[in-house]
Amino acid sequence: MNKGLLIGELSRRLHLSTQTIRYYERLGLLNPPKRTESQYRVYGTDDEERLRFIQKAKQFGLSLDEIKQLIEIRTSGAPPCSDLKRMVKQHLDELDRRISDMLAFRQELASRYEAIESLLTDASDTTTETSYGGKICGLIEQSSETISTEG
Repeated sequence: MNKGLLIGELSRRLHLSTQTIRYYERLGLLNPPKRTESQYRVYGTDDEERLRFIQKAKQFGLSLDEIKQLIEIRTSGAPPCSDLKRMVKQHLDELDRRISDMLAFRQELASRYEAIESLLTDASDTTTETSYGGKICGLIEQSSETISTEG
């Protein structure tokens, strides 16, 4: 048998499933490994280092496609750090946008809750609830402006 690690050993060392390692291989994140005479995959230290790099790169929020781009840039002989900077900045900008959207939604939802709270002071009061009509729940079916102006 060749020197190196079988996929199970590599999997245990890196706390990755064997399916994940094979998947990374299919995506081209790992080079096809050497094989034993009985066709078992044999991984070397370069493969282990590459998998560790992938694990760490994922902690930067990078997608597997982005990680592959960084690997390809390095393989071509260029340092990928400026590309990493650009990618991380894009992720930060997207995260900031999503946080802003979520904060706006939270404010909108809080306003709607306050309007409902003022209309339904007693949650068990079905007569108040039925006065808002609707096929399922009139408080949803009415626009938020209607609810807030009624309160």
